[in-house]
Amino acid sequence: MFVKSASRFRFTNFVCDSVDESWISVHKCRLKAIRRDRTTLSFNGTVNKLVTNIRVHAQIFKRGNGYMPWLYNITIDGCRFLRKPYEAPVVLVFNLFKQFSNFNFTCPYQGPVYVMGFHLIGEQIPVPLPSGEYLILIKWYTNKVLIISTAIYFSFEENLS
Repeated sequence: MFVKSASRFRFTNFVCDSVDESWISVHKCRLKAIRRDRTTLSFNGTVNKLVTNIRVHAQIFKRGNGYMPWLYNITIDGCRFLRKPYEAPVVLVFNLFKQFSNFNFTCPYQGPVYVMGFHLIGEQIPVPLPSGEYLILIKWYTNKVLIISTAIYFSFEENLS
């Protein structure tokens, strides 16, 4: 008997909070339903000042009696990462969305940043992921000052029959 293995990934919310508009202006931060089984994520912003260093803090939360920290809590040097990617979990996520973005520059940087039309299907997720609802919270810092916070909410169901 042949059993088809499938899974479902779905973005449920996307929130961008520009803490300091003098550093970054957010023009678009939204999800768009393309069809019933596909939602795309889009972000469009402008870095208003020359950024010479950036720290990125990312944490994954899994929902169960509220969102609780789950598995990863990572801080990376964004400029170093763009020159030569390191930190395996971040490389996996970066490789999923880099074709949808303009994250092909190194520091110093000033100007537009975007992720447009990013979507996933469950089979593209490179690691086993238990079914559930998740939050990826990413905080972006320059000179130790928080400039923007992004929250990506999604649900994942594994091995649908």
